This record gives sequence, structure tokens and C-alpha cells, in this order.
Amino acid sequence: MSEHIVLLDDEGLAPSTRLKRPDCEHTWQQFAYTHPEQMLEHLKDATIAFTCSVPLREEHLRQLPRLKMISLALTGRDIVDVDYCNAHGIEVASVPGYAANTVAEHTLAMILELFRRPAAFTRLMRQVHAGEAEYKNIYFDHRIRDVRGKQLAIIGSGPIAVRLAELARAFGMQVLFEDRGGKRRGADCRPLAELLRSCDVLSINCPLTPETHNLIDADRLALMKPDAIVVNTGRGGVVNEAALIDALRNGRLGGVALDVVEVEPLHPSNPLFQLIDRDDFLLNPHIAWSSEDAMQQLMDSAVDNISEFVARHNSAKRIRSA
Repeated sequence: MSEHIVLLDDEGLAPSTRLKRPDCEHTWQQFAYTHPEQMLEHLKDATIAFTCSVPLREEHLRQLPRLKMISLALTGRDIVDVDYCNAHGIEVASVPGYAANTVAEHTLAMILELFRRPAAFTRLMRQVHAGEAEYKNIYFDHRIRDVRGKQLAIIGSGPIAVRLAELARAFGMQVLFEDRGGKRRGADCRPLAELLRSCDVLSINCPLTPETHNLIDADRLALMKPDAIVVNTGRGGVVNEAALIDALRNGRLGGVALDVVEVEPLHPSNPLFQLIDRDDFLLNPHIAWSSEDAMQQLMDSAVDNISEFVARHNSAKRIRSA
């Protein structure tokens, strides 16, 4: 039997990405993007849905009786109503170790920028060249600190968190993990309140769940040292953004770097843009995952998941009919 595979959104793929096809008999259809009101039309004949970032919710899934499998490429399982899929025999496949190295590298790059300030000094040199800042012999306009010996506290324990820990230790940082409310044990695990009081860098690398929503709020930010920095490359809703803005503007943090925000895509009206001219603030539009190398690997793996599912599905059918 031929599968009808629908790629719901290819607009997020880098121009360099080569999209291979599954190793099975199939027809293929792809769209630049699929809005909620287009979902049923785009998937009406699909047996397999292939999504980069388009959510698949129960309200649509229950109207797609032919759908057998969902392959996730550039996002996590939180965009799919997995419980509904499990209950109705729709397999959901994601890519193991999703973008672990590339997000960890981006996180470390943000940490290094906030400690070393190379981009901030480049902006200063542009101002000097334009006559907008004073030409001097020595510049102390931005504080420069070493990361060696600093304490990195990581909220999260998945592949990204583990890879970030490896990279940070190579730079001589002391790495500790939040103990997930006592669920995670080990010599490098500490309760959250203890970590917040002692850390120089807090890195958010965990999923957004009811338990982690607004986990880092005003009260918890108040526990941190005034020169500590917060980096979030996990999910935006883990950090209360209003509290974060207030803490940075009032000198209660040494820096903030965000690749994710609570409401995405990042809109120009977002209050975080109040901080955009500050050199102790970095704001990226959720691009930590999107290196050319990582994207190619992710797309290849997502297509391989489809091939493996079809091979397994066909094998099971042959056994049942034997």
C-alpha cells in the first residue's frame, strides 16, 4: 500500500537543507505552512503527517481517520496531543537527542557574550568610528569576566542539558543541576533555591509543563546574585518575563539572554523589546536549534522515522495475514 505523506511546513528549512524522500512506496505533498483553518484540507488524504513546527491538536486529529503516523522534525512532542494519538493508534515519532549539540553551543555562545562582551565592544567601535563615542587609549565601557571557575546551574536533565554541561566543564565552569524537586539524585544535584543563591549563570534547558510554567518568577529571581545571568534556550514560559524585565532594569541581574519567549513568533510589540538596546541583554528569535548541520541531521532523521514506521507497519500486516 502506498502512503500519502504530507509535509505541513517547509518554510522553516534553511536553503541548504536537502530533503530526502522516505524509503517506501508513497505519494508526497508539501506546503510552505499550514494554518489551523487549512489543516483538514491539507491532511484529508494523508496517512502520515510530517511537521516541522505546525501543532497537531485533537480537534483536527479526530477528523482525520486515515492518519497513522506523525513525524516531528524541528520541534518537540508538546505540539501534538500525544494522549489522543496513543488512545487512537497514531504513532508519534520524534528525533532522539533533538538538536542537543547545536542548542548547547548556542547557549554557551550567549554565556560567553554576556561575560566577555565581544559584540558589545564591536558596537562601541562602530560608535567611535562614527564619532558618536569617545576615542580613547583603553576602554572599560563594558565589564569583562572569565567563565572559568564560575558556577553554571542547569534546570533540565535531557540531552541538551548534558551536552551543555560537557561544554561548560571544558571551559572550567562548575556545573550543577536542579534536582527536579528531589527526583534527581547525585553529587552534582542541588535544590533549586540553593542553586539560585549560589550560581553565576542559570540556564533553562527543560520542557514547558504545568510544573515548570513561571518556575523562575519574581521571588526566585530575587534569590539570585545581582551579577548572575539568566539564559533561556528551553521554553519561554518557564521564566516570568515581566519579572525578568523588572530585575534587569533595576540592577538585580548581571545579564539576560533569551532564545525563546512565552508567545512566539516574537512580535515587535513584545515588552521584552524595552531591553533591546542594552548590552547586557540578548534576544534571539528561537534560532538556537537551526544550524545548517543540525537541521540537515534532524530532517534526515525525521524522514528515516517515516521509513522505519512504514517498514514495521508492513511487516506486522504480513505476519497477521500469514
